[in-house]
This record gives sequence, C-alpha cells and structure tokens, in this order.
Amino acid sequence: MLPMRALPPATIKLAVAAQLVCAGYLQFIEWVPVFPWNDLSHGNGQERLDVILAVVQLAIAFGFWISSRIAMGLGLAAYFGWMYLQIDSWWRPYLFGGRTVGPHWYFARTYKFLPIIDRRPTPDAAHVVLQILLAAVLITGVVAFYRVVRRPPLTAKSAALDAGR
Repeated sequence: MLPMRALPPATIKLAVAAQLVCAGYLQFIEWVPVFPWNDLSHGNGQERLDVILAVVQLAIAFGFWISSRIAMGLGLAAYFGWMYLQIDSWWRPYLFGGRTVGPHWYFARTYKFLPIIDRRPTPDAAHVVLQILLAAVLITGVVAFYRVVRRPPLTAKSAALDAGR
C-alpha cells in the first residue's frame, strides 16, 4: 500500500499562499493597465518572460505543496536570485548612484512615494510592493523548507501509524 499524504502543514500552506499572491500580483501589474501604478502605454515588452515566470512560480508553489525538498530548495534559490536582482537594479542605484535615468525612462511616469534623488532610478510603488511580496515568499519559504528538512521522511510504516491515530 502506498503511503497516504496528509494535507500540508500550515507553514507549507502559508508559503504556497505567499507564492501565489506574489505570482498573481506580478501577472496583474504586467498585463493590466492601472496607470499610474504601472505604465503599459508602450506595451509590456516582456510577454514571453512573464508567461515563463508564471509557469515557474506555479511549479515552485506545487513543489512546496508536495513538500519536495529539491523543488523547495531550487525554488528558494530562484526567489533569492530574483530578490537580489530587485535590490541590485532598484535599491543600489537609488541609494548609492551609478546609474541615471531620464524623462523617457520606462518607469518615469509610474507612481513613486520615495523622494527622487538626482537622476537616479527611484523604485516605484509597484516594484516596492513586489519586493515586499518577495520578502514574504522568502521568509515563509525558508520556514517551510526548514520544517520539511527537519521532518523525517514519510515511509510506509510511518504513514500506517499516522493513519491509525
């Protein structure tokens, strides 16, 4: 008899929920024009990448749902890489300079609540929310991964014992 999988624990559910909210938000701001939150007046420009990201994010969420250690580890590595890119492309130039933008920059007309510093790229609100969601994905994902790694693997014997309770 194959071991029966119980519903995932709360930490897994929370991590998957954070990932699905992040994926949904990203797709929303990439496809639905809600100016000035985003500016799609010149088109999206990265449609293929957005579809690939949606598929990858859903695959990672599924890997978390089934508690696959490999999928969880690779997924967390991908999310950490994405967060690094966000910090490197938005916060490093905003805080420390090194890159300038002009009035025709792709994000020039989007809503920003941070003060503009010279001609540095200022993180817009849509990206700040995305980065907060990425932080939530990373925090919940690390906690879930830690709990799964700490848990002994499910065997037929342990599944039978769990079913008998």
